[in-house]
Amino acid sequence: MSETAGKERIRFGNWLPSTKGTLGGLTFFGWAMLLGGVMVGVVCVSVGWWAWGLLAVFAGIALNAAFIVRWGDPNSGRTLAAKLWDRHVNAKRGRAGSNTYETGLFTKLPAESMTALPGMLADLEEITGTDGEGEEYVLLHHRKNSRKPLLSATFSCHPDGTALLPQDSIDSQVSSFGGWIASLSQDTAIEGAVIVVDSAQESIEPLVQKIDNEVSPNAPVAAQRQLREGARALSGTYADVEVFASVVWNVNELADDVEEAAADIAAKLPYHREGLAEAGAGSPVVATSSELARAVRVAYRPERAREYGSDELAGTPFHLRVTQAGPDEFDDSGRRICYHDGVASITAMMVAPPQALITEDLMNRLFQPNGKFLRKRAAVFYGPVDPGKAFKLAKKMRGNAKRNSKGVRGDDNEIEKRREQLAQKTEVDLMTGASMTAFAIEVTVTFDPTKRGTNNAIGELKQIFNGTNISYRFIETDTSAAFHSTLPLGVLPWEYATAMQALTDRTE
Repeated sequence: MSETAGKERIRFGNWLPSTKGTLGGLTFFGWAMLLGGVMVGVVCVSVGWWAWGLLAVFAGIALNAAFIVRWGDPNSGRTLAAKLWDRHVNAKRGRAGSNTYETGLFTKLPAESMTALPGMLADLEEITGTDGEGEEYVLLHHRKNSRKPLLSATFSCHPDGTALLPQDSIDSQVSSFGGWIASLSQDTAIEGAVIVVDSAQESIEPLVQKIDNEVSPNAPVAAQRQLREGARALSGTYADVEVFASVVWNVNELADDVEEAAADIAAKLPYHREGLAEAGAGSPVVATSSELARAVRVAYRPERAREYGSDELAGTPFHLRVTQAGPDEFDDSGRRICYHDGVASITAMMVAPPQALITEDLMNRLFQPNGKFLRKRAAVFYGPVDPGKAFKLAKKMRGNAKRNSKGVRGDDNEIEKRREQLAQKTEVDLMTGASMTAFAIEVTVTFDPTKRGTNNAIGELKQIFNGTNISYRFIETDTSAAFHSTLPLGVLPWEYATAMQALTDRTE
């Protein structure tokens, strides 16, 4: 019998809901609009203004239906205003022709940007240097917003895996990772962090062919036969997994200019390498521009991974700058599915975390390679929360849960009572030194652009999310932005949201 049998699994933190508290399906603001419309209607009717009275009541109902009520699942459903705004933006992009993108000699791109990345990544700039420990680094300068420029560093990690590790070691690594995530709140210049797990099930056939081609004709016949038989005895597929960790800083919080900010970040890179190493990331290093470019080009067309692998084995390493790693073509004019370089992709996002026991293997299905996709990228976004805001959020969550612990008919709501207990525990934890971190998950999968391939990919991705008990929804419009946000380039989606998107999201 295992020594760990019967032991209680270690829990790591608490899930806290981020949705607004409701009463009878309406938020406090929703009830204010509805009751305000009714009161105005009563006043109007009392003075004989029947038409204005009916209009006021109708306005209160219509505003709730458009801006407050989530249509569909209470968690993954969206408000009508958010849906209509997304449709409007998508139609506007279609009229402008910005939902299709091509690179190469026969396009209108300037000569210096012939193979540039599309959309929000077109303004990326590379900053190179050497940190205090003599390690070379590449920082990506996100220049999309001159008022809030960002610098990101992406670490290439090489975790050994946990299949053969004892449970105590796994728990220690997860706790160390939690400590690293918590430390992000201590640096006020950090805007967020992203962990990207890029995986695929690759065929062993190219390796077998390479072994056949390299067998020396002068070797003994028996040795040649054994080598070829040994190659064919290998498993038919192998797991190709790459892990990247990106940290993003606000330039304005670090220094007066980008160069000074880059020097400040360079001094912090060893700390983050050490923290990730303790969390089981192997020997993380800052990814080079070529490594990032390779990951991007493979994301656009997964079969390039075999080509690049064969070239590297032949002594021809991959050389391309990440700012030049744009797709040959990209089309996100349709809903949900985007097409690029002869393949297709969809992205699903978490809208509410699983209300379950948190263990290190809770979301394994999200990160494990899956042979039903050509490629899969799971990105986890972390947003540090300062202590003052964390206390306010915990108090607000406890108040929402307490108000909702009694149903409309006065019956007990055990789920809300449980949430109230979690919020109370969170307040105590914050008082004793714990930190709060906001997080989100997106998963992008790439597949053959056929009807069968599309149906299989959507069905499999649904099963993956359902298996983790995560509330999710597919990203229906602007799928190019979703696809590129899961690349290991340090893209924080909330930094690219427009004012109208922020408004509609707040009402949700």
